[in-house]
Amino acid sequence: MPESFHRRHPDGRRDPGARIAVVLVNWNGAADTLATLASLDQVTGAEALRVIVVDNGSTDGSPARLRKERPGLELVETGANLGFAGGNDAGIRKALEASEVGWVLLLNTDVDVDPGFLAPLVHACEDPRVGAAGPKIYYFDPRDRLWAAGGRLRIRETVAVELGRGKTDSPRWNRPRDVTYLTTCCLLIPRDVLEEVGGLDPAYFINVDDADWCRRALDAGYRLRYAPESRIWHKVAASTKGSYTPTKTFHTGRSNAIWVRRHAGPLGFAAFLAANLLALPVAFLRELPRGNTRSVRAKARGILRGLLDPLPGPPAPLAPEPPRRTPEKAQGPRRR
Repeated sequence: MPESFHRRHPDGRRDPGARIAVVLVNWNGAADTLATLASLDQVTGAEALRVIVVDNGSTDGSPARLRKERPGLELVETGANLGFAGGNDAGIRKALEASEVGWVLLLNTDVDVDPGFLAPLVHACEDPRVGAAGPKIYYFDPRDRLWAAGGRLRIRETVAVELGRGKTDSPRWNRPRDVTYLTTCCLLIPRDVLEEVGGLDPAYFINVDDADWCRRALDAGYRLRYAPESRIWHKVAASTKGSYTPTKTFHTGRSNAIWVRRHAGPLGFAAFLAANLLALPVAFLRELPRGNTRSVRAKARGILRGLLDPLPGPPAPLAPEPPRRTPEKAQGPRRR
């Protein structure tokens, strides 16, 4: 593989000076996307970033508005809603077409970033044993309340949990550490890891695509690193207009079931079923006075679909194919 694809120092560490491509997926949310782009404009080293916005089949005129308000923006239009994973995968593939890109940052379109958030993520990933790094993520309001301080994979009614969720920030969450799960709300991945592990899996239309990617990275022998010096603020669920709606719960249930079939084994599969048999009635009773039992029923249907639908294979590595050798014409014996 050409050296430019890895951009490593002689001691094996990755090159922190390689270009960073930032991939954002927009779906009917130009206002949020523009606010996130304005936040990126204030980042240290912003002029060197390659920002790629993937419009994921928006129907609200987002592409026209983005082009009007951000002339020169690199905009990839998928022409259809490929889901969050599919949209990100389109952006990742576009980014990796350029050999100078050594890092890909997946970033939600509903975040506000600290101007210095990138350097700690890059520093964490300079170690070739690290497969990805994620920041300390706060709620947008109140701004001192944690949304995620790393995370872990687990087998319950869902397969991943964000650590620190809902807690006020404190020194407890200031220690960098290895984790088993990082959200794609903001995730820096070195190029060589994407080339080996592959991108996000479009089989997960909404949610759990990050848990699947983390599991594949861990299985490939990489560590996942929480970097609390890096900070962002998240307008939670802005792109789906709420976190407990029938569309969201259906796809969350389906995606969790697919993950369990792929990664959990027989005991994990049984634990997942048992946890949901307990959790769904509790959720039904909780949502009954809110008039939102449709969302619980949708989750049950999603779980059933995820358990019964044909299981697609995992994504292939994204490593470029080696150049094909041109067959040489037959020649006579060479003179020595």
